[in-house]
Amino acid sequence: MKAILFTGLRQVQIQERPEPELPDQESVLLKTRIAGICGSDLHYFISDTVGGEKVPYPCLVGHECAAEIVKIGDKVKGFKPGDLVAVEPSISCGVCDQCLEGRFNTCRNIKFLGHPGELDGCFAEFFVMPAKNLVQLPDSISLEEAMLAEPVSIAFHSLNLAKLESSAKVGVLGTGPIGLALIILLRFFGISSIFATDCSEARVRAALNAGASWAGSAQEERIVSKILSRQPLGLEAVFEVSGDEQAIDQAVELVKPGGRIIQIGIPIPERISLKFSRLRRKEITIINVRRQNRCLEKALDLIQKKEIEVSWLISHRFGLEQAQAALAMAADRRDGALKVAFVL
Repeated sequence: MKAILFTGLRQVQIQERPEPELPDQESVLLKTRIAGICGSDLHYFISDTVGGEKVPYPCLVGHECAAEIVKIGDKVKGFKPGDLVAVEPSISCGVCDQCLEGRFNTCRNIKFLGHPGELDGCFAEFFVMPAKNLVQLPDSISLEEAMLAEPVSIAFHSLNLAKLESSAKVGVLGTGPIGLALIILLRFFGISSIFATDCSEARVRAALNAGASWAGSAQEERIVSKILSRQPLGLEAVFEVSGDEQAIDQAVELVKPGGRIIQIGIPIPERISLKFSRLRRKEITIINVRRQNRCLEKALDLIQKKEIEVSWLISHRFGLEQAQAALAMAADRRDGALKVAFVL
């Protein structure tokens, strides 16, 4: 099979690899039909160290996908070859203290699709997952929508953690696909005062299209004062989706005393500095987000029922053989890139 291997900084190769074997009778062989490039995939493309961990090149990443079942293990029930499925990329053990408390996303023994050193990803023609991690797709949802349910599920989980009232005034700093999904969900749940920022002009425009009440360039020196001129008391919550230290500083200034920062973006360095005196004096709560926790089916349900529209988030489509160009476009946000996807 053909697979995209990350081989070094901003370097990929299309290689022929053996088709994966089923590791047990509960697993399924899947053919990738569409796979989205996530910001966390791009971390391994643009940096050889992420969160203090060296990237073990070569590696096969990718976790946002919709797929077709090719082969099933002998103990798999409810699925058959030819079925189209959405994929929950996180495999939790189900028996550790975290799983028993319902915190499957912080499982002690977690394995994640496309996380280097854990599982090979879906940037390939075929990959393997346990049947328990698959959701069968109805005819009313497209493969593209099913792939987008994974980033939407992260936004859904983040909103669950934030516990906002519909009257809340909120910020979304970073309007890539997850930030845009957040805005879409905020509007769906009745929150209308949404202030969004991004460094990409295309993503600023996309934020307005998603439903932000105001959006501006994060590179503008007066971005904080511009927002506070519209909300002088500050915001109840800010979703920081970029992982950029400057954006986190802006979040600290934007939230009102007693407010919350919901940290979704992943900083590439292991350590960053925070304005601790401001955090303390304003008694700000920082809520860190670890992927998502059993929100994929909720996201799929909203998409299937047409209660939210997300297909427009896909801006560019490439074949596997165009991996270098696709990843460079996504990393550099060229040509108005939002979600860049591989279509097989």
